[in-house]
Amino acid sequence: MSSTAVEQDTRPVASQRTPQDLYRLLMLRNSGSELLVASQRPPFTLPCVEIPKWERVAENLSEAVRKRYGLSAICLFTPEPSDATANGEPPLYQVMETREAATVPSNEMRWLPLDSISNQPFADEQDLIAITDMLRQITRFRSGEACGPFGRPGWIEELVSWVERETEPYGLRLTGNFRQLNASPTFSLIRLETNAQAVWFKAVGEPNLREFSISAALAKLFPGFVPTVIAPHAAWHGWLTTEFPGSTLDEASDSSAWERAAHALAELQIVSVGHTDLLLDAGCRDLRVPSLLTLVDPFIEVMSQLMEQQQKTPPAALGRGELLTLGTQIKETLSELAELDIPDTLGHLDFNPGNILCSADQCVFLDWAEAYVGPPFPTFQYLLEHLYQTATHRALDSERLVDHYAARWLCLVSPSAVAAAQRMMPLVSVFACAVASDWIEALPRRDERFAGYLRSLTRRMQRESGVLHACQKNSRVGVVQ
Repeated sequence: MSSTAVEQDTRPVASQRTPQDLYRLLMLRNSGSELLVASQRPPFTLPCVEIPKWERVAENLSEAVRKRYGLSAICLFTPEPSDATANGEPPLYQVMETREAATVPSNEMRWLPLDSISNQPFADEQDLIAITDMLRQITRFRSGEACGPFGRPGWIEELVSWVERETEPYGLRLTGNFRQLNASPTFSLIRLETNAQAVWFKAVGEPNLREFSISAALAKLFPGFVPTVIAPHAAWHGWLTTEFPGSTLDEASDSSAWERAAHALAELQIVSVGHTDLLLDAGCRDLRVPSLLTLVDPFIEVMSQLMEQQQKTPPAALGRGELLTLGTQIKETLSELAELDIPDTLGHLDFNPGNILCSADQCVFLDWAEAYVGPPFPTFQYLLEHLYQTATHRALDSERLVDHYAARWLCLVSPSAVAAAQRMMPLVSVFACAVASDWIEALPRRDERFAGYLRSLTRRMQRESGVLHACQKNSRVGVVQ
């Protein structure tokens, strides 16, 4: 369950123009030996573009640079913050690189050799500070002192050469067109066009390194449910996949796509039964009931301290007695879930419509950094949470979606067990989401936003526990009558 399922976005919505961020560009070429400046004579300035706030930085910057300067470029990294400007707001910088070595965007611009840049005057001293920071970071990336294969100028050429070698046996040839969606020194997501279907390169770093080994294991164990892996790039913790001919579930306008996704999820989880040891070895989180039970008391203790630290009301902080009662109820629910004998399967803690690709007859699932082994039904509960927040919910009968998912489980689990597990899932799924986070670090981190998120999840658990126990009480009354 993502944080969006618990906390509302309070950012202001512009009535007219979408709020923009202005980025000053540290545009490099020729393996990082030259820098583009926006004037022919000193004092020099840097080229700049505006992009929408709160959207993908790499994708929007690349597109803005292409439109304004006619350059195909990729993002490398954001340099360390410079001193504040006169109005107290530090300028935003992005280090970028273009493969178009012979191109000069206009007569008002020029390329300067970086080895003499320190002797050049700039109209804003902060630009020179940012350039100095950039050079220092690039040196660290190149020497290996800092981890970041994608912070080095020239890495895109290495990637293209590698992709060409790996795709040649499949008859695929790169066209030269690509789209960078995510960028950082240790993470990368790029779509590369070919003469046929496109290919995707994804690479991960901390804290998501596990996604590399998990993705490899899933592609081997469950082909057809995840993108087809062409080749891994172990040194970069990356992998190359073919593009799936479908669209994300959040783009689907018909209810049938959601029903196919629910059915495919159940199919995947059922075929994963018996592979749990391999999945755990690959790096999936252990959220089996015995593991969850051991986390209840420590989690409640941390939450007791975080509730005491809450400074703003409403909402009201939960008292220690309320938290201890909640802990007891969570343990009782988990124990009852274990008695249902529902097998442990593959699960996904970030199972949202953007991570699901659907075609007319198939669904594949993406982004497995939050994969787990444990009860299967929480994964479906996370999908429902996202459904309830979408316009699709008004046109889609959620009970029908639940039926599509639950029906597939009847080959392994009795109808009564499925129904009982479904009643428990709102509580179990929130608890699993909470303990899969860095909750242990909440006290030493002193991050009020994260602490507020955990408090919000805990209040949600209390509400779900109340609903569950009221439902169970009514069921017992019905049986007596």
